[in-house]
Amino acid sequence: MIEPIRRKRALALLSVLVLAASSLAAHDFWIVPDAFQVASGDVIAIRGQTSVKFPTSQSAVAPERIAEARLIGASSDERLTDLSTSGKSLLIRHRPTTPGQRIVAVALVSRSVRTTPERLRRYIALEGAPDLSDRYEREGAYPKTDSVTQVSAKFAKTVVEVGRGGPRAFAKAVGHILELVPLNDPATLRGGDTVVVRLLSHGRPISGAQLHAGAAPAGLTAVSDSAQVAGVAATRDIAVETGPDGTARIPLSEAGLWNVRTVYAAATERVAGVAPTWEVNFATLVFNVTALSGGRGSSSDSIEVAATVQRFDAALAAGDSAAALALLANDVLVLESGGIQNRDEYRSQHLAADIASTRAVPSRRSPVTVRIRGDVAWASSTSTTEGEYRGRQINSAGAALMVLSREGEGWKIRAIHWSSRSRRAPGG
Repeated sequence: MIEPIRRKRALALLSVLVLAASSLAAHDFWIVPDAFQVASGDVIAIRGQTSVKFPTSQSAVAPERIAEARLIGASSDERLTDLSTSGKSLLIRHRPTTPGQRIVAVALVSRSVRTTPERLRRYIALEGAPDLSDRYEREGAYPKTDSVTQVSAKFAKTVVEVGRGGPRAFAKAVGHILELVPLNDPATLRGGDTVVVRLLSHGRPISGAQLHAGAAPAGLTAVSDSAQVAGVAATRDIAVETGPDGTARIPLSEAGLWNVRTVYAAATERVAGVAPTWEVNFATLVFNVTALSGGRGSSSDSIEVAATVQRFDAALAAGDSAAALALLANDVLVLESGGIQNRDEYRSQHLAADIASTRAVPSRRSPVTVRIRGDVAWASSTSTTEGEYRGRQINSAGAALMVLSREGEGWKIRAIHWSSRSRRAPGG
């Protein structure tokens, strides 16, 4: 009887180990917008998805598990409080009131457990960082004690567009313990482009970390049941490693809903008399990649070009010469008042006058019309200006044409042509 009992105990122990191992299968947490572009004043709806298969969700994260949810613009930072569940998804809703790009940033409540160094090593490996786990073992970094405190947390980001134009926010670090920061604007990306991201842990770049990326089919958004994407060929997983500055370049092979994800583990700094805690943190980034449309560029390109023009106009109206100059390429040419100026000449001669007149007599501007050919765009608009400037009545119609080119992190203005004429008074 002793042998069968031992066999049963061994089988029971084996089943516990199998269950423990299966419970360590990686479950990432993503946030996916219902739409990446919403009109000003409309509601943004974001779904939180937790699963092993992007962008499905196997269970809804309860609102009480959200440590922090924020909507971050170029100069704004709002708390998101409308949290609920919808089916197997967390649902976040918010109505922004001003145009501009926004980062949605969500952090889950961290979880702390006591574990053994061996289980910690296996956890790091099974959750997606086997190379990091092996490296720590080779270096003898794992603690030599019987147990260790492991603290795990998940952090997710995405980027949405509110209205047309407005300031950009994509490159802002939101302050998550672990976060992926895009260095080129996701709204401008097309199939065949490359996204550049930087991995930060506690605000510091992390080198030698492995990132994974992949895409859902074009047009697919957050879904709650994996059966909804059954039979659809998944994009192969792309694995890249961060360089010395924490950056990695990820080729975007096709249009679709893309995600970048990583897990990073490290011991906290030693404090005298206190055993270090091991942090195992997860970070994801979701964005949309559009296909090139008829050689004209994507709608996201047009949005970014128009936004660049509007930011330049807004900088003049705000009297911010530094912001205006930052949008101009080094070889820009400015045509106005019958002359042509390079960047230095414009800065020292006409810029101050343009700021003064723009601030003194606001203009009513038409929407910006954008045309794109490859990496070159031209944007045109008209305006009417009425008021008084330096004791003189102004009543004029204007037209503006700007030529822009795609740079590594957006668009730069390479040429400006302004023209205007006096408007006749009614009955004149």
